[in-house]
Amino acid sequence: MRQMLFNKEDFYEQFLDYKNKGRTDKNHPFHNMFNKEIPNNIHYELEKRHMRNLDRIDIKASTGNGKVAECFWIALLDRRLTTNPNSQKTTTQKGIFIVILFAENGEDFYLTIETGTENLSLSEIKEEAAIWRKRLQPELKHHKRLEGFHIGDFHLGKSLRPKKYVASSLVFKKYNIDHFDHHQLIQDINSLNDFFYDFVYEVYLDQDLTPKLEDQNKFKRKRIIHRDVYKQLREERAKQNEETGRIAEKFVYRKEVEQLKAVGREQLAEAVNWVAETEDGHGFDIKSYFPDGKEKLIEVKGSKLTHQDFPFFLSEQERMVAEEEKESYVITLVESVGTQHMKIVKEIQNPLGKEDLHLKPTQYSCKIRVD
Repeated sequence: MRQMLFNKEDFYEQFLDYKNKGRTDKNHPFHNMFNKEIPNNIHYELEKRHMRNLDRIDIKASTGNGKVAECFWIALLDRRLTTNPNSQKTTTQKGIFIVILFAENGEDFYLTIETGTENLSLSEIKEEAAIWRKRLQPELKHHKRLEGFHIGDFHLGKSLRPKKYVASSLVFKKYNIDHFDHHQLIQDINSLNDFFYDFVYEVYLDQDLTPKLEDQNKFKRKRIIHRDVYKQLREERAKQNEETGRIAEKFVYRKEVEQLKAVGREQLAEAVNWVAETEDGHGFDIKSYFPDGKEKLIEVKGSKLTHQDFPFFLSEQERMVAEEEKESYVITLVESVGTQHMKIVKEIQNPLGKEDLHLKPTQYSCKIRVD
């Protein structure tokens, strides 16, 4: 039998009674329902679906502290991304997280990805969020896991805190207490969580992709993560990148074989070699051929996300081979890796000869005399 997260009728009636009291009351039925029962039910349902990283997530709820808040919330807080170093407790004031936000009317609520708003003004939050939202816009057009989600503003309440929540929302989906389906909400949380970690590993943790304000003299937020935690996240990211890369390489390898066979070059198709499957360090992943028989050395760059401006890294070995091989060297960009929408979005032949390829050094080799 399907688990109900909460009884809709009881929720709304008790919500109104609780709100009217003005002060939080731990003995009120709504307080227990919202702060304990619903988070526990959400955890139980997500556990049944083996949700990604659930063992690292605290599911917390709040109706206010002393005074009843205008906006209630239930947040999924990854301890590595949202722990306050002073209290060692997870918090919605820092990092990035998934949260369900309940509007002041008790009827509408929103599933969203938020960034912490500690020490930021409303205008600073809006300016930073606008950059993140622009980066996420292509994702909503191409990924079914974000079907029904939107980018933009919505209404929670009139005071500053709800306005900050709205301003820091990156993507959201709206529900109504009378018409939503419990099972669908759990599915939406699970899907959003899957996207959330792809976004965290590929974009959020990359300091080079930090949103840059137009006025560089303005406050710029730095993402401070404990060294050990950051190391763990980087290791997970490296593992995911390796898996993403292999899936993308296999996809491109099969495409090359198919395309050569389609133009009647069966012998060339048989000679296509996925060199990175067994060896590393060549500076390319696949040795293929153009239909005229010339070598085509392919370096595959894959992403689980969809991009308007596709970011990728080029190793020094890859740069050197690209410089030497010129027209024979091709960078192939694959997006939505691992999904049914996976596709090659661009092939860049002789990449170092392209004016629109922007190279930026990310590290330096140094030495200094010590005697």
